[in-house]
Amino acid sequence: MNEDIINAYYSPILNHRYEQWFQERHYNEDEFSDKDRKEYLEMVEEATSHYLSGLPTMQGALDWFKSSHDEYHATYCVVISAIQFILMTMIDGMVLSKYFLLADKDYDRRLLRGKLKVILNEGFKKLYGFKEGKQSKWNDIGTIMKYFPEEIHRQYQELTSLLEKHSRSSSWWKDERDVETHLDTEKLYASRCEKIKESQVIIDFLKLFETLNAVNLFLTNMHACLNNYLVDKFRCGELQDVKNILCINEQTTTSSQNMGIGK
Repeated sequence: MNEDIINAYYSPILNHRYEQWFQERHYNEDEFSDKDRKEYLEMVEEATSHYLSGLPTMQGALDWFKSSHDEYHATYCVVISAIQFILMTMIDGMVLSKYFLLADKDYDRRLLRGKLKVILNEGFKKLYGFKEGKQSKWNDIGTIMKYFPEEIHRQYQELTSLLEKHSRSSSWWKDERDVETHLDTEKLYASRCEKIKESQVIIDFLKLFETLNAVNLFLTNMHACLNNYLVDKFRCGELQDVKNILCINEQTTTSSQNMGIGK
């Protein structure tokens, strides 16, 4: 590869305003208009299609790199595993929210609302957790921070502060999650009978979606660092053939890039 081609493989490290993804939304009794519903559903279709396209590439990279046991490949797998979790959680939430809005039977809407609450609670718990030291994807990321530059450390600390504050901002629908998963039918019936506030359901989902989106942007920066490390190794002659790996990295970065539906 000549120098121009090598330079083209470098990925930028972006300085995101992460706090914008952690702003609380408040229900103001307004309900979705037909225009709002149409626009939301169109954005969900576009974002879901975009994120789904990258999942096979990510799984292929995980399968390939898990056979290697050096520090680089182990670090790469932690980052890609976290991105995979985020994208799948986003997709599941978007699909549930889509069918909630499309459902034309009352019980269907109540069921979908309940299952969406499960994703809200379990998604944030798996991402960050509610107790210090709780196993989470964020803790996994913390174990590999020593391999990354100061700018990534700064962003990690910023996001940690935002996630910690977010974890204490509400119960994250724990009661609803417990009722839905434990199948306590009396409590479940009472929960299902609560009045449906359509826009409130979407606002609740966006709280998780935007949190995941912020972390995904950060992980994309981490992935860029891993990509650039390989480019530097190739430039120095320490790697003979890096093209295939860089192509996988490029596909993974493209598929994980922001398709925010909440902004």
